[in-house]
Amino acid sequence: MELVVNSPDSQQIFNQLINLSAETHGWSHQPYDYKFYSENFDGYWLVAVVDKEKDASSNFVAGGCLARWDDANGPPLFSIGLFYTNEKYRGQGHGKPIFQRMMDIVGDGNCVLTAGALLEHSGAFSIIPIISIILILIMIIPAVDMSQKYADVFGFTEMPSYWHMEAEVKPGKVKIPELSGEYCTKNWKDVDETLLDAYDLTICPRDRKKLMRTWFEQDQVYTRVAFDNTNQKIVGYCTIRVVNLNRLCAAPFYAENEEVATRLLADVIRDIPDFEKFKNLIFWYPAINKNMESLINRFVGADGYSIKVDFRVQFTKKLLESRDDVVYSVACSTHQFV
Repeated sequence: MELVVNSPDSQQIFNQLINLSAETHGWSHQPYDYKFYSENFDGYWLVAVVDKEKDASSNFVAGGCLARWDDANGPPLFSIGLFYTNEKYRGQGHGKPIFQRMMDIVGDGNCVLTAGALLEHSGAFSIIPIISIILILIMIIPAVDMSQKYADVFGFTEMPSYWHMEAEVKPGKVKIPELSGEYCTKNWKDVDETLLDAYDLTICPRDRKKLMRTWFEQDQVYTRVAFDNTNQKIVGYCTIRVVNLNRLCAAPFYAENEEVATRLLADVIRDIPDFEKFKNLIFWYPAINKNMESLINRFVGADGYSIKVDFRVQFTKKLLESRDDVVYSVACSTHQFV
């Protein structure tokens, strides 16, 4: 076994990582994500353990990714994502040196990660309040929660009080609801970029201009921006992209209210060829967004979706606040916190 950092075979290692994690945990990525992450963050490290006796296309043992995101107005933010061990090698201690190597790079910097959990309910049980789901998770099945381990061992102690949920909607059951005439949407390419950048700064306190623009330009990515018809102000935007295992992922999706969210989601869905043939449409949203399940119910019935508690955002030094009440899906669960 060998620990490697930014190996010449990093793309092949990354491909194995996302394929294995998709098969076992449903993580949603594309092979081109490695190019996006490595070229658009200010520093990027793919740290992995590989089996030297196997071919480079099938030698992945364990690994994870570390990104550094610089900011002209403050210190850099590090983020850890895709921390995963091949099922065949679990319980053998391969993950700890990988995580430790990444934390050695982080040093005294602020670092964020998402720590996962597993608890699911179908749309048929949607009357159960989200807070009840979270309390059940904490009180009854804490063993599946990695959040406390990351806090205790590596210092990821700064976190919001709520978890992020994952909703999976079945595209084949989606019906476009009646839409409000208060709002309209435009393709992001037809929107003044300075206005869109200014709106994004109301959601996320860090300047994401370079990251978001490149994200929109990737293959099979569909983005629309919502406007208030009265004053032509931007009131949200939504990106849906094709990911592995014939799925779609809303990443990101921000809207000032449920009516805006409904208009955005409907219009982006119309832009996606053969939308109904995809297996799932995935949303990752903060539990404090009380409108999310109501939004989903506008498009599908109780048999058309499921929801589970998915992850918690954790920082080592400082919790970076965001307007999570208007977040209907975060930018990504790998290297973003909103």
